[in-house]
Amino acid sequence: MKVSIIGASGRVGSATALLLAKEPFMKDLVLIGREHSINKLEGLKEDIYDALAGTRSDANIYVSSDENLKIVDESDVVIITSGVPRKEGMSRMDLAKINAKIVGNYAKKIAEICDTKIFVITNPVDVMTYKALVDSKFERNQVFGLGTHLDSLRFKVAIAKFFGVHIDEVRTRIIGEHGDTMVPLLSATSIGGIPIDKFEKFKDLPIDEIIEDVKTKGEEIIRLKGGSEFGPAAAILNVIRCIVNNEKRLLTLSAYVDGEFDGIRDVCIGVPVKIGKDGVEEVVSIELDKDEFTAFKKSAELIKKYCEEVKNL
Repeated sequence: MKVSIIGASGRVGSATALLLAKEPFMKDLVLIGREHSINKLEGLKEDIYDALAGTRSDANIYVSSDENLKIVDESDVVIITSGVPRKEGMSRMDLAKINAKIVGNYAKKIAEICDTKIFVITNPVDVMTYKALVDSKFERNQVFGLGTHLDSLRFKVAIAKFFGVHIDEVRTRIIGEHGDTMVPLLSATSIGGIPIDKFEKFKDLPIDEIIEDVKTKGEEIIRLKGGSEFGPAAAILNVIRCIVNNEKRLLTLSAYVDGEFDGIRDVCIGVPVKIGKDGVEEVVSIELDKDEFTAFKKSAELIKKYCEEVKNL
């Protein structure tokens, strides 16, 4: 498998590169950054090779400036992590407008070079996924974002801890925006196959507190250690494994919806999707309870507003 990472010198890009390089399916890994980051990427390459020395992995690692994007040719997946972080006093729209130009530019160039899948990590991820889809002109299955996959994993951990069960016993997900309007699907949450509301402890579940913690987890990590890297990288690896092994697992990613949820159209948003070798093989339509759908629709409307603002940048 060949994977190219644009923005590989950043925290998430670097951590993702290491995890991917250790996978037995990885044949060619391309680390791409701006010209001033080339030395850092060369160092990252050598560091990863050292880490692989005691493993059975034998990936070929290449380094390139983003001025030579032809190196992404024949990539199975191109991961875009490039973008500026949100700074104090910066609105989400300010961030969206800046990063949309970056992501859109890369998406256009990638599409000119090869027919591939684009996996967007850059925030605000739902808006950037839409921008990459529009500017690449790829089919909807080929462009997707990390969405609420990591949020869903964080939610899963919180529920497992509250009920004192193994994390593998919990089935749950968060849909909607990767942001303030995310929607926890308690109606689709179970522990050991038992609906969560059947447990006696459910009445004491501090759901608002848990969701607030999930929403602010990234900010907390930034405050404590400067940035998040391992969590997002592990979530990215989950998705790549699904693609290379054609696992057809249901993950909650940012994908283009076209009426699967009661008429909501022309927006990229966190929804359950079936992931396999062709990328998003299906947006899985599920029944939401009334409150969940109302919140999901509100989330979609907010994202769509942002998408319209950056569509033609």
